[in-house]
Amino acid sequence: MRKGKRKSVKAVVKRFKRLDWGGWIRTLSGRHKKLWRKKANRKRRLRQHVLVNATQATLLDKMVTKYWKRPRHYINDPYAPYHTREEFVYTRRRALK
Repeated sequence: MRKGKRKSVKAVVKRFKRLDWGGWIRTLSGRHKKLWRKKANRKRRLRQHVLVNATQATLLDKMVTKYWKRPRHYINDPYAPYHTREEFVYTRRRALK
């Protein structure tokens, strides 16, 4: 018999990254496929990450456990600039001057 414990969906952990302020980012699909066929501006767009909307972020929060929601600190983290969101009033850490 199974336990009644929540488990994280492995596909969410693999495909998405949770930022410290609660947002989720992902890459665009097809970013490594048939690059010889795609124009330069499309390849540049595919290299970038996109934020998911609020409904998707709520759903992703339900699909992972508390372990994956904790902030992680890595050396030379490429996502370090995106972990703060000072321009938005609800996620601001420092007070307005």
